[in-house]
Amino acid sequence: MDFLDLFNTIARKARPAHHDFVPLSSMDTVFTDTDLDSLDMLMVAMFFSEIYGIDDEIAKYLTPASVQEMYDEIQKHKTKEPESIELAMEAVAGW
Repeated sequence: MDFLDLFNTIARKARPAHHDFVPLSSMDTVFTDTDLDSLDMLMVAMFFSEIYGIDDEIAKYLTPASVQEMYDEIQKHKTKEPESIELAMEAVAGW
């Protein structure tokens, strides 16, 4: 599964429907260079924590600045791995 594709899918879910979303094209994209605001990124982080089984006490101290940093932190702290984007989205479907 491509992490950037998953990130874009999660970010689209986190961003309110009345706002446009421009998919990110690189793992090196810095979040401050995107149209995602702090609330969007909080939701993205919460979704990823749920999808990858990252403990809330760990997750609240993670402060990745880019997609690559988010991926690296997830790899360090995950307790589960989704098999597909569809299954990952099922994990946060009720949000």
